[in-house]
Amino acid sequence: MSNKKNYYSFEDPSGTTVEYRATSLQQAMVIKKKIASELGMDKEEFALTNISNKRSEASDNTEE
Repeated sequence: MSNKKNYYSFEDPSGTTVEYRATSLQQAMVIKKKIASELGMDKEEFALTNISNKRSEASDNTEE
């Protein structure tokens, strides 16, 4: 398996976008759960909106 990281973007219903790098979708979901917990939200409130090998220019938040 490759160690190549992709950018995963998640968005909540209010339009807040969180983007970060992960090596797999499974790792991205674990990070999403952690970020949602830190924000005091349920992880299910964030929906996957994009997977890319480049960072989105519209991203406000990035975890690496």
